[in-house]
Order: sequence, then structure tokens, then C-alpha cells
Amino acid sequence: MGRANPFTPAAGAEPPALIGREDVLFDFEESLLAGVGAPARLMRIAGPRGSGKTVLLNKLSEIARKHGWCVINSTAHQSWFDDLCQHVMQADLIGASAEVDFETVRASIKNSVGKIDVREVLDARVVTLTKMGKGLLVTVDEVQDASKEDFARVAIAVQHLIREKKNIAFAFAGTMSGVNGLLSNGGPEFMRRAYYENLTSIPLDAVVDSLGKTMHKGGLEIEDKELKRAAEATAGYAYLVQLVGYNIWRAVAMKHGELVATSEDVQAGIDRAMGEYERAVIETAIAGIGKNALRYLLAMAQDATAASSTADIAARMGAPTSSLSSARAQLIDRQVIESPAHGYVAFSIPFAREFLNKNRSKLLARFGIEM
Repeated sequence: MGRANPFTPAAGAEPPALIGREDVLFDFEESLLAGVGAPARLMRIAGPRGSGKTVLLNKLSEIARKHGWCVINSTAHQSWFDDLCQHVMQADLIGASAEVDFETVRASIKNSVGKIDVREVLDARVVTLTKMGKGLLVTVDEVQDASKEDFARVAIAVQHLIREKKNIAFAFAGTMSGVNGLLSNGGPEFMRRAYYENLTSIPLDAVVDSLGKTMHKGGLEIEDKELKRAAEATAGYAYLVQLVGYNIWRAVAMKHGELVATSEDVQAGIDRAMGEYERAVIETAIAGIGKNALRYLLAMAQDATAASSTADIAARMGAPTSSLSSARAQLIDRQVIESPAHGYVAFSIPFAREFLNKNRSKLLARFGIEM
């Protein structure tokens, strides 16, 4: 075939086009230009695995850099807070670091109880950047893995800097339940008013347009009806858009012939993409869960609606709702399900319901469960 596959299904990889997110990118750039207090300088992004959270954060970073802003990208983990502070202190200020006495900053970054004072750290950077007419963007990915205490300390520091009319922007992304958990029950109140982007499914027409443009730009011919079939198979899920496109291209490339996708190529690409998706996303998500957690998922899968009542799930399992709290908590922690409202749960992973129903017997046998 002689041409590189233009699709990029690897986790966090930049796709050939970011589709369905034009509004949030426009609003973010407008807020950078508008000045301190503009709404999209504070942004919370929520969505399931593979919905494009990391890619969107990367695009926001690219926009900020284009306007001369310093960018600190981080991913929440056990020592995330300390690492973030170190990265802020070590960041290149575009030739302006000589204006900041960081020996003094390092000596004063711990407060009276020995905690790093993130406000001092951020302030040392942001003051200089603001004087230059620039600013600092801090992003946090997988924020559900951050402790509520550490997240609150960073959020409060950002709030004070905004009140002092300093150029700082803060964007954080995670699962819906993870983001909501950080903001509830004592979480930083003002972050609940941050610009909110819920990464729901991408509209079908946008997926058709993106797949078509990417394929045609690469020289691959495909009929409109086949392009629509490919788009429908993705369910508007960002990761599957890349995965389906990649595997259709692969199916054509393996022929070593003309760059024309037949109906058989499209079906082969869809089938292979769904198999890879199930192994990489769904199987990985449920690997190692307990038997009761699997029973819980299979009971959820019986519903045709998006959300399942926890009372109905308990009734199907023949158990009190209270006895299932640990299984439910494990599944939420593993980002397999989420709680959209009190007393209800929903799958966080697209096609999880279909996978569970299709493989019910195999899963029961694998887990040694008799039902």
C-alpha cells in the first residue's frame, strides 16, 4: 500500500483531527485572550476511559503555548502533589526564570506544619509571567486518583491567584464519579462553577466527516454507505473512532492492492477493532474484580436503560442493598461503573453491557460462579 496508517488508537495519542470538541477549544482560547476571570480558564472535564480526556488536555496545552503561556501537565498519582510543585519550580519561563529567586522560594515553600505551600510555588511563577503579559496553565489528568486534600490545596491556591488578578488557568480531567467525588462533601466550592465539559458520544455526522476526511486525505477510497457503517460501529466513542479507522485501513493495506475499501474490508476492520477494544478496555477493567462484583455487573446488564436502580440489582441478586456496597464501591473505584444519581448506577465503559451479556456463560465459568 505504501502509505502510513493515519489513525492513532494508542492511549493519549494525538488523533489526526479532534472532533466534536470545537466549542470547548474555542471557549478556552477566547478566555485566555479575554483576561483574568474569563470562565474557561477554569475547566473540569469528565468522561469514561477512551473518551478523549487526555487528548483534549493536550490540545488545551497546545493552544496555551501558542499564546506564549507556560504549561505544566501532570497526571494524578500517589506523589502527584509534590511532583507538581517540583515541575512548576523547574519549568522554563521562556527566558524569564532569572527574574525569580527560587532559592528563596525553595526555602519558604513549606508552611508551619511542614506541607509544601503550593500557593508560594505557583505565585513565584505566575507573577513573573503576568508581568510579561503571559500566564501559566496547569493541567491534571486522571484526577480521580488525586487525594481530596491535595486537590483542594491546589484549587484554593489557584482561586487566590485569580482573586489577585494573576494569569493562571487550571484544567482537570477524570471519570465523572471521580471528578464529582473531589468536588462533593467539603471539596473546593468554587471549582464546581468551573467550565464543565462532559465528554459524551461524538455526533454521528461528525464521526462520518472525520473518518472520511482522514481516509480520503490518505488516498483511501470508501463508499458513503460503508463510511456511515464504520461510524455507527464507533458509537461516537473517541477511542473507537481511531481504532475502527485504523483497522479498516489495515484490512485494505494487507491486500497490497488498490486503496479501495470494500464492504468486506470495512466489516473486517470493525470486527477486529471491537475485539481489540474488548480486550484492551473491557477485559482489563474487570480483570481481578471479586465474584460478587461480577454478579453485580451481570445483574446490571439485564437492564435496557442507561442507568440501573441499585434496588433492582439487589433484588435480582437476592441480597440486601446494603450488603452490596463493597462490590459497588470496587466497581466505581475501577471506573467500570459510576453513580449518575443517588440510588442508580450506570456503566462507565461503552459496550460493557453488550460484552457482559454476550460472554455471560464464559465469565461465570472463569470466575467459578454458579447462577
